[in-house]
Amino acid sequence: MKRALLFALVLAGCRGGERSVTIGTTTSLEGSGLLQVIRVAFERHTGILLNAFVVGSGRALKFADEGKVDLTITHDPDAERRFIAKNHPELYRQFMWNDFIIVGPANDPARVSGAPSGAEALRRIHESASAFLSRNDQSGTNMKELSLWRSAGIDPKSNRSYAPMGQSMDQLLRSADELQAYTLTDRATFDNLAPNLHLSILFSGDPALRNVYAIILMRRPDSDEHRNARTFAHWLLSSEGRRVVESFRIRGHRELHWID
Repeated sequence: MKRALLFALVLAGCRGGERSVTIGTTTSLEGSGLLQVIRVAFERHTGILLNAFVVGSGRALKFADEGKVDLTITHDPDAERRFIAKNHPELYRQFMWNDFIIVGPANDPARVSGAPSGAEALRRIHESASAFLSRNDQSGTNMKELSLWRSAGIDPKSNRSYAPMGQSMDQLLRSADELQAYTLTDRATFDNLAPNLHLSILFSGDPALRNVYAIILMRRPDSDEHRNARTFAHWLLSSEGRRVVESFRIRGHRELHWID
């Protein structure tokens, strides 16, 4: 134990002179595996270590508001607009997208697969009193789910089988798998975990389920941390960052699309 602690202290000391930046980012970037790909490519090209608070979009924006991070990657356009109006950041850019999907048990007891829209799919889940697990964490996924319930004119909590879990996307998918429940997820995180899940994609394709990611760089006094955050923002939005995003694959399937 003492030797392990000593090694950790030595390693920390060796890294003390290295440049780094800490960002706030949505859990789907980590759950999909893209965050690690970005981290490796960014360090290789700039020599800057990328660290991240991996949280829901709401918390990531709160961290930026509180000065804990200089940069965020989120996927909640409504919350981002409110944040920008309040904070007037140095940079805001929607730069990539994929989609949300509804997954659940293969036998599809709520007949979600035949629904004409995402809101109608949730209505069918509600009317059949089927189990639905919610992120319940102010993440971009949670906000999209709640907007679909509003579009359906339904209070989801009136369904006794609706479960607010307060879990990250990967944890929620594992819980849905164990309980054979429905849930809303970003496609990339599901695809990454799919080989270990007994859930099926039951609904997709509604334009309302488009999932847009944005980068926000705060306006801060000059510092090493802020300079590194600016370097990361410019790198991610460069042709090299675009190449990393567009070449990201899960078992050969392209997951994300660039926004010009």
